[in-house]
Amino acid sequence: MVEDKELKRGINLPIAIFIIIGMVIGAGIWVSPAAYLSRTGPGIFIAYLIAVIPAVFVAFLIAYIGSAFPVSGGTYVITSRLLGGFGGFMTVWLVILAVGSTIAFLAATLGVFIGQALGIPPESELLFVLIVGISVLVIFYFLNWIKVEISGLIELILTIVGDILVMVIFIIAAIPHFNPSNFEPMFPMGLEPVMFAALTFFFSYTGFTLILDVAGEVKNPKKNIPRAILISMLVLTILYVLQALMVAGVHPWGVPVGTVTEILILGGILPPEMIMVMIVLISIAIASTIHPSYMAYSRDILVAAREQMLPKVFTKVNKKHKTPRPALTLLLVAGIFLFITVIPLLAPSYGIETAGVLLSAVTATVVLIIQVPISLAVFILPKKFPEWHEKAGFKPAAWLLKTIGILGSVSSLIFVLLLFTDPDAGIIIALIIFPFSAVGAIIYLFRRKTLAKRGIDIKEMMKTLPESVSVEDGVPGKVERLAKEK
Repeated sequence: MVEDKELKRGINLPIAIFIIIGMVIGAGIWVSPAAYLSRTGPGIFIAYLIAVIPAVFVAFLIAYIGSAFPVSGGTYVITSRLLGGFGGFMTVWLVILAVGSTIAFLAATLGVFIGQALGIPPESELLFVLIVGISVLVIFYFLNWIKVEISGLIELILTIVGDILVMVIFIIAAIPHFNPSNFEPMFPMGLEPVMFAALTFFFSYTGFTLILDVAGEVKNPKKNIPRAILISMLVLTILYVLQALMVAGVHPWGVPVGTVTEILILGGILPPEMIMVMIVLISIAIASTIHPSYMAYSRDILVAAREQMLPKVFTKVNKKHKTPRPALTLLLVAGIFLFITVIPLLAPSYGIETAGVLLSAVTATVVLIIQVPISLAVFILPKKFPEWHEKAGFKPAAWLLKTIGILGSVSSLIFVLLLFTDPDAGIIIALIIFPFSAVGAIIYLFRRKTLAKRGIDIKEMMKTLPESVSVEDGVPGKVERLAKEK
């Protein structure tokens, strides 16, 4: 029996909220506010308010799409049914790049944080980061092989302690050291650097589309998916803005730093012992974010392979642990390749921290590109699948859906174009995404010819939803069963 047909709706509202927050909060919030402070000035917190704009539009649309089409591998399913075989294939192809860039960025940042905790000298830092990063990517790869239920429960705890609690501790601890004079002037270099920072910071809000990939396991998706998105969006925006505000308030913008932990150390905000605890917890939280990146997006690969858009090997699921090991392996290879090539190439010029942030811009660009067809789905999916549209638990007026769809697609395109105007990020994005996309297009053409010889009509296949997306309602899922057992 294949994995998707064994998925049960066992994710309740609190767990759904946690999964989104745990996936969205990553290493960026512990690097970007500090690394970009000297480039933007104290108005850096405004960048997080600007960066959330396209995320708000898309979150609104995903609330509708997720409640109307609660299926596994939703990102691939929706885009393939909207754009056809080529669009669906390129979505999965770009997802592989996005996940690879994400876990490479997380691995690099984790290595930096651990290196700071251990006092690794600068001349040995890059080698140390590479060793630690590769080790962590491999560890979490194998963690997705076995006992996914237990590792998922551990991740719930780690994200609460390592992400949310650590941010709250920093914000509270920074209040006595907050210096209002740091904000005079608010924009010493103008608004343009803040706008460019917002483009990069959008990466900090990526992850909401994850709910589309696990929607097939959410209990009462009509109500819980929209609620989970709304609550998580509010929590994340408040935490991000407050943390960036405190960074600017406790550290002069004219003194460059690489991470928030450096500010903790330089500013004497916390006792040395507590700083060590913070660094360890942040490192654990960053590592734990790698886990859902593997878990969720391997489902897009799995569903696409079952429709023969990818080689058959990616349809295999381990019989005992029900994990898509070939799909996981593909994501691991992509992550390690980007990690051992991009980071060493950029580190001498930008530093490891900024090199990682620039790599995260690749993820942000891919997400923005994918958000365009997802935004436009509100025009086509109600007509193409009216029965699913009628079942949506979150179904605003048609005019509002279409208006938000246009705003979501336009804002995403604008952010993509603006990203390319940044000299550093634009060049790196172009050198990675363009060749990768070209290779994907060539692979698709060969794949289409192969399927045609087998008598498979891709256009006809895209007129219906995959059989593997169906799930049973009312049956406790793995997470729920584990919670009851404890």
